[in-house]
Amino acid sequence: MDTDNTEEALSEPLLNEPPAYSEITGEPPAFPELGDDDHANPEERRESLCSVFGKIPTIAYILVSMLVFIIILFLTAGLLPSSTDIPPDYNYTNHTSDDLPPLLFKKLLLNDTDSSGPKGIHISLTESPTAIHIQFSTTNIGKPVVEIAERDNPSEAKKFDGKSTTYQVSDMCVRNQSADSIKNFVPPGQLHTIKVTDLKVNTAYVYRAGISFGQGIRWSEYINFWTSKPPGFTPPSGNNSSKPAITFLAVADQGVANGTITGCPNKDGAGAGRNVTRLINSLSLNHTVDSVHIIGDLSYADGNTHIWDQYMSMIEPFASRIPTMVAVGNHEYDYTKGDGSKRDGSGVRTNETFHPSWGGSGFWDEGGECGVPLVNRFAAPNNGNSIFWYSFEQSLVHTIVLSSEHNMTKGSDQYKFLEKDLSGINRTVTPWVVVELHRPMYNGVKYWTQDAIEIAMRYEIEELLRLHRVDLVMSGHYHAYLRSCDGLYLEKCSNGGPQYLTIGTGGGSLDCSLTLITDHYTKKLDKKHFGVGRVSVYNASALHFEFVALGEEVVDDFWLLRQRN
Repeated sequence: MDTDNTEEALSEPLLNEPPAYSEITGEPPAFPELGDDDHANPEERRESLCSVFGKIPTIAYILVSMLVFIIILFLTAGLLPSSTDIPPDYNYTNHTSDDLPPLLFKKLLLNDTDSSGPKGIHISLTESPTAIHIQFSTTNIGKPVVEIAERDNPSEAKKFDGKSTTYQVSDMCVRNQSADSIKNFVPPGQLHTIKVTDLKVNTAYVYRAGISFGQGIRWSEYINFWTSKPPGFTPPSGNNSSKPAITFLAVADQGVANGTITGCPNKDGAGAGRNVTRLINSLSLNHTVDSVHIIGDLSYADGNTHIWDQYMSMIEPFASRIPTMVAVGNHEYDYTKGDGSKRDGSGVRTNETFHPSWGGSGFWDEGGECGVPLVNRFAAPNNGNSIFWYSFEQSLVHTIVLSSEHNMTKGSDQYKFLEKDLSGINRTVTPWVVVELHRPMYNGVKYWTQDAIEIAMRYEIEELLRLHRVDLVMSGHYHAYLRSCDGLYLEKCSNGGPQYLTIGTGGGSLDCSLTLITDHYTKKLDKKHFGVGRVSVYNASALHFEFVALGEEVVDDFWLLRQRN
């Protein structure tokens, strides 16, 4: 179903169902006890009722039944508390559950027991700071809706409609018909996208997602989030002048069931992807993080749709309340053969995807997803090629997301996008420029087949990054943390290039073997810790980076200092 995005003011209260008091008090709801008559023999009760009502004419019986129903409905409505009342004793900002995002309102009892409601809720930035994408999935077909209001003014809610889609195994590029991804394919259900517009920037909002069908709407819980800080935003001066203008987290190579380690024992190995999710959730409480960037290799589903469902549920605690931006990795895209049809989610119409001669086997089949699940589950700003390459701005940072799985040779569509986007940045508004792509351009590796890919990418775009004074390039792919020297260009430090980081520590099995090695430009190599990168920009000249491992231990950190012309 495709439904145009619309907006309307609600005349009804923000909450339509009675709140679940057991969620707040921890006490089970009280139900009236059954009397002796309630346990009577059903046949005896039926005969007794028939002996009474059989004497009443049919029309009168109907009228009496309707009257009784109306009286009960009226009394119930009068006894219920106001649905827009906010519980005065509920702490909105210090909720510390590892498994659920902070709530602004009591959870609805309906959603605790019904599995047909919205799942995998997540939000992402658009091309405007006054808009947001809200996405989720459902098992049922219906019209997706979002109800949203400012946190401090919940009675002024608005409703937005969206669009729905889905995909089948035939939409992907899997060629091996005996592959597990085909034999075990589970339909993803309905995937919904709603674009909410006309929001105030840097403002707290509360929303709930729903699916409308029949005569009702199946709602999610209420979730709070902050809209984006506009380009050029700096915190007000005063007592909190040391507060960053913007903070975001970055990581890659997460997965659902990864985390096994070979060669270097680590107590955090099992379930590391979920542990990193808990770390992100913990680091982002109390509006301390403005966005989360996942730089490819998200779920490691490799065509198995049910793993995508697990992954979306896993990241929901933070992704439903913090804009989450993603890049495509080899496990989301690479495939062996296409057929020239529209299967490729990025719009490639050739029989083969990007298989350069220097790439060896590095760009071949990883499950044959060809970006179809990713492009249907995540939205991106409308200024590039969907989820594959795009850019966005928050506060003092302009971020460009690229696809290392696509052609970026000079003259290609992706190269033209990068060149145009870099040329159009207003460095007085967003002085910091960050580029993110899954495969790193600099990373010490033992095998020539992998090193050749890095060299080839540098050959195509390294000069462009230096020319436009890109500050930071972040990647994943290798399951380790690596920091290069600053100013890296043509393999020389302090040579006018960016700072390079590899943060493939999201949960995939760490590369603890000798595959990864240090090079002359390597400043830090860590193959023992899962964790995330935390980037805090304070002003036009100062950026602080921290590699935060599980347990919130800062394993590495550095400052980038720039003199702006």
